[in-house]
Amino acid sequence: MRKWAGALLVAGLFGIVRPVQAASCPAPDAFVIPSGALPATKAAIETHTLTILTLGGAATLGGPARGAEFTYPSRLAARLTEALPGLSVKIVMVAVARQPNADLELQLNAALVAAKPALVIWGPGASAAGRGDDLDTFISDITGTINKIRTAGADLILMTLQYAPSVARVINLFPYRSAVTRAGEMAGVPVLDRYELMRFWSDNDFLDLDGTKADDRVQVARKLYDCMAEILTEGIVDAVR
Repeated sequence: MRKWAGALLVAGLFGIVRPVQAASCPAPDAFVIPSGALPATKAAIETHTLTILTLGGAATLGGPARGAEFTYPSRLAARLTEALPGLSVKIVMVAVARQPNADLELQLNAALVAAKPALVIWGPGASAAGRGDDLDTFISDITGTINKIRTAGADLILMTLQYAPSVARVINLFPYRSAVTRAGEMAGVPVLDRYELMRFWSDNDFLDLDGTKADDRVQVARKLYDCMAEILTEGIVDAVR
């Protein structure tokens, strides 16, 4: 019944917190996680071992970037251990693309029990937008999942759905971006606005999100994932200091 992928473990020697490297990925606004918003994550870091559960589509497992080591969860683990020497980071990646909410719950329940993560990172909305789901029901489903994760003792960072110009022309993505933001605000959960970041990068020619050449798409995916990891790392490290 469980379909979640294997874990990535990165370890080092414990030492002084290092400043996160200067940002190489432009952003319209800083991603700020309020102090005290990640208590389980902070406690885990103090024990030098952090388990992060990531929920996402099939791309989470590395297909577009041609390798799991290039995905945002893998890059996040590498960047966190660089910023926090001595921290062992275990990433459990769960691919939940195009699955009904009931299937998501089954996989999430299994992963929460097995992995006991301190932090969950979840980017809902793509499948709901593709199906045209009712927005109120979508928000209710997100709220239920937030409560489930909190009951398990884990922190949560939400991400809005991904943006690409070609997709936005045929699917009305923005209401689902706004729904994720609203659900996070109502629950007091940090939200990384991935949609607006990707739109900013596309509009400013930082990333060609509609590239057609196979090799170009791979390079764009790798840069995109590394940028997400960079921004998440900055937010997490600042929040737990």
